[in-house]
Amino acid sequence: MAQSKAQRWLYFASLVLAAESIYMLPYLRKTFQTSMEVSFGLGSVELGLLNSMYGLVALAAYFPGGWLADRVSARRLLAFSLFSTGLGGLYMASIPPHTGLVLLHAFWGLTSILTFWAALIKAVRDWGGATQQGIGFGLFEAGRGVVAALLASLATLVFAYGGSPTDGLVNVIICYSMATFVAGALVWFLVPEELHDASARAIRSNGSAETQPAHWREILTKSRSWLLASVIFCAYFLYLGTYDFPAYAERGFEQTKLLGAQLATFRDWMRPLAAISAGLIADRLNPSRVVGVSFCLLLIVYVSLALMPSDAGYLWFFWAQVAIAALAGFALRAVFYALLQETGVPLSQTGMTVGFVSVIGYAPDLFAHTLAGHFADWFGVDMGYRYYFAFLSVFACLGLLATWKLVREQRLNSRSGDSQIHR
Repeated sequence: MAQSKAQRWLYFASLVLAAESIYMLPYLRKTFQTSMEVSFGLGSVELGLLNSMYGLVALAAYFPGGWLADRVSARRLLAFSLFSTGLGGLYMASIPPHTGLVLLHAFWGLTSILTFWAALIKAVRDWGGATQQGIGFGLFEAGRGVVAALLASLATLVFAYGGSPTDGLVNVIICYSMATFVAGALVWFLVPEELHDASARAIRSNGSAETQPAHWREILTKSRSWLLASVIFCAYFLYLGTYDFPAYAERGFEQTKLLGAQLATFRDWMRPLAAISAGLIADRLNPSRVVGVSFCLLLIVYVSLALMPSDAGYLWFFWAQVAIAALAGFALRAVFYALLQETGVPLSQTGMTVGFVSVIGYAPDLFAHTLAGHFADWFGVDMGYRYYFAFLSVFACLGLLATWKLVREQRLNSRSGDSQIHR
């Protein structure tokens, strides 16, 4: 059944809300770390264990989640994930013991990845169609940025109404849980079931369930899959590198925590601008060109950061570097999944491919958050950060190389296919 323009945009809005609201609870520490320590009676190490458990389960869940997304309706998977995550939030609001929190974060690793992530990317790809992958994923990333800012503002407001840090934190947890319930209801009523029907037909046309191991082998043996994974790995690692800019401003340039917070806010407001611009350009020029240019910009920024001393006289230049790195990093996040369409990944293999590339692509979550600190401990703050930025510049080169090779192979395959047709 054809969708009206209003239905199509409501469908998209439900995906945006779902994509951001579901991760507010697992990443609660990002904004409310000290309040969590007080409320749950945990130290920083114990709190870190929660995110480690979530990350480990999530990494293991990407691969089977891709297989699941090709066989179960995205509407059902997304709704189940959102409602389950929200129920977990209500349990968290009861202030459970540390063991319960560890198990809860493992549970969230399943509900936000195994039954959610690949289905979400598949639904966004469906929304964009064959000709609007760039703007589809670009608007999606921009919308996530806006929703994240709105939910964070709402959380700050309800936290202030609490009479104590614990009461305020419980208010925030309930607020985030309600957001996932609302997103789950919207997804259930707005995401079309036809997406699953079309995918199922595509899978049947490519073979029965008994032939699926052959599909797995095809994905695992294609250099396209490994190159896509490499592009996402480098892009995500470089994006996570921007998280260290506020700390570098405070520790390297000896600036105040207020300036560090302002720098982080400035960086995050680049997200909608970068995502929408990247999406529009990608649909006109090809996603791979946006990805390649973004890697080049990040290479220039990280090399210049490695060469520039952390002197207050260079602070103006540092702000410019942050702006360029944020724009390029968010542009990469906005369009690297649009490469699925450009490189000819079949719709029937979207879930499996996303599952595979995500295992490798999001692996930096396991080590990137502490790497800058290790460099600073080994070499001192100034040289440590500069060595770290030099290290990141290597991955900008590798990402650029992987993008070039991916596009080159796709063009060679296209020419080979054309020549066979003419024969």
